[in-house]
Amino acid sequence: MAQYLYYACTLKGTFMTRISIPLWILSLAILSGCGSSVRIYSDIDDGGRFDQYASYDFLDFTEGNKKTISGMELERIRVAFARELENRGLKFTAKGADISVQITVYHREASQGSYHYPSAYNYMERAIAIDFYDNQTRKHVWHCAAVGELEYDPQQRATGLPEVVAKIFEKYPIQVAP
Repeated sequence: MAQYLYYACTLKGTFMTRISIPLWILSLAILSGCGSSVRIYSDIDDGGRFDQYASYDFLDFTEGNKKTISGMELERIRVAFARELENRGLKFTAKGADISVQITVYHREASQGSYHYPSAYNYMERAIAIDFYDNQTRKHVWHCAAVGELEYDPQQRATGLPEVVAKIFEKYPIQVAP
């Protein structure tokens, strides 16, 4: 790559130099944004009464989540989701809530590669999923998941969690309450 840049710089005043250097810089800028990012997947039941939901409760984390994720992190996750729910006008209630919220965290090994390169980049992927259940109709009305490369440092995960949860709620049918 350095040889190409040197060659391009030695062709002063040519059409190739005027075009290649800016294109090279632009391609680096574009490729630098191709790192691991969070992907959001969502599904909604058209029969959901989202504008009528006023309260929520949390279903317990799965036994697998309790065994593999620290209690501190599970609490951070729950607080981040509660903040977004309350920003949308929902209030927590322990009994008789309009919706029940299930949060699940998944981990899996993933790889990323290309047929241009003989080896693939292997990494751990993490998904945080949220499911809403209408307690009156007993129907599953909303599912959304954020999937991305697992950040191993607990402090980094804690710092990035509110942003990930906010991205999830961009898919929620009711936006932030005024």
